[in-house]
Amino acid sequence: MLYRKAEADRGWPIGDSRSSRASRVSSYSLRPTVHGLIALLACSSASAANWEIAPRIQLGYRYNDNYRLELPGGEIEVSGAEADAEVTFRTVDPRTRVEITPRVRSTYFPDERSEDSNDYFLTGLLHDETPRRRMGAIADISEEDVVRSELPNSEIDGGLGTPDEGDSGRIIERNRRDMIRVSPYFSYDLSQRFQLDLRARYMDASYERNIENFQQDFTEAGFTAGAGIRLSPRSTLSFRGDVAQYETTIDADAYGAHMEWGTDYSPTSHFYIRLGAQETKPDGRESDTNVIAGIGGNWESPRNRLFLDLTRNVGPVSAGTIVERHQLRFRLNHDISERLTTVLGARLNRDESIDSASTYPTREYAAAEAGLEWRIQRQFAITATYSYRWQEYEDEPSDASANGFLIGIVYEPKRAD
Repeated sequence: MLYRKAEADRGWPIGDSRSSRASRVSSYSLRPTVHGLIALLACSSASAANWEIAPRIQLGYRYNDNYRLELPGGEIEVSGAEADAEVTFRTVDPRTRVEITPRVRSTYFPDERSEDSNDYFLTGLLHDETPRRRMGAIADISEEDVVRSELPNSEIDGGLGTPDEGDSGRIIERNRRDMIRVSPYFSYDLSQRFQLDLRARYMDASYERNIENFQQDFTEAGFTAGAGIRLSPRSTLSFRGDVAQYETTIDADAYGAHMEWGTDYSPTSHFYIRLGAQETKPDGRESDTNVIAGIGGNWESPRNRLFLDLTRNVGPVSAGTIVERHQLRFRLNHDISERLTTVLGARLNRDESIDSASTYPTREYAAAEAGLEWRIQRQFAITATYSYRWQEYEDEPSDASANGFLIGIVYEPKRAD
C-alpha cells in the first residue's frame, strides 16, 4: 500500500493545536451570518424596492471513488446527498453596484459519515463608477472542509489574470480552513489617454488544527500601483509595480513590476497579455527572482461563453511554503438549444517551492469536468456532471486519481432566459 496515512489514519491530527494567530482570526463564524442572510429571503421582498433577490438551490447525489485523492491503497469512496443553497442580494442601480451572497453547502455520506461537512461562504462586491472614476472592493469569507479547499474543481473563482491560490493538495486528516480575502481597487482617468490604477489585496487562511507540512496558517498582503495609456478606444497598455508580504512558516517580502496589454473586443469579450518579474526575499535566506506572466481572455457569443487563462505567479500555499505556480484555467459553456447546455472545464497546476530549504516537493495537479444542464422549466433544471482529478508529487512513488459524478436538480427563480 502506498497511501499517505500511516501516521494518523483518519484519527486526530499529528500536528500542534491551533496557533494563537489562527485562534484570533478564526474566532468569527460564518454560520450565524450565512443563516441570517438566507432568512432575509423570506421577509425582504416587501421592503426591497431597489434590491433584487436571486436565490439558487441545488439538491443532488454525489459519488467519488477517491474523495481525498489518496495514493493507491488508501482510497476513500463516498456516495450520498449534497445540498447547495445561496441567495444573492444586489442593487438595481446604473452607477453603484452592491452584491452580497451567502451560501451553504452540505453533504451526507451514509457509509462515510466522517467525510460529511457543512461549508459556509459569504461573498460581497461594491462597485461605484462615474465617467472618470471606478472604485470598489471584492471580498469573500469561507469556512470549509479541507478536502474541498485543497482539491479545487474547475470552477472559475477569480477573474482574468487572478489565479486561484493557497491549495497544496496535501490531506492526511479531517480538518477545516477559514479564509478571508479582500481586494479593494481604484482607477481614475487623468485624461482621455492616461489613467491611474491602484489595487490592494489581503488574504488570511487559518486551520482548525495546524499540521506541519500539510495545513499551516498563512497570509498575503500586497499593493499594486500603476498607470495606463489608452492606445485606442478599446485597448490599453499598463505599467504596474507591486509589493507584497507573505507570512507562513517563513516570512518573506516581495517586489516586482509588470507590463500588461488588454483589449475589449466587445462589452463581454476581453483579452490580455502580461509580462514582468518578481523578487521574493525570505527572512534569513537567499532571494529568488521569478518571471510573472499571464495570457488569456473571455469571449461571449449568443450560444457560447469561453474563459481561458494561463498564468505564472508566486504566492504562499497551505503546506507552509511559498511556491511558483503555473496555472491554466479553462471553461466553456455551449448552448446546444434553448433548453440544453454543455459545460466543459479544466484546471492544470504546477507548483514548485522557491525556498531551497523547503521539504515541499514539486506538485502537479489537474481537475476536469464535463456536464449537461437540461432546463425543464424556466426555474428548474436537471444537471449531470462527471469530474476527474489527478495529482502527483515528485517525492512519491505513484500518482493519484479520482472519478466522480454529481446528479441534481436546480431551482433558480431569477434565472435569465
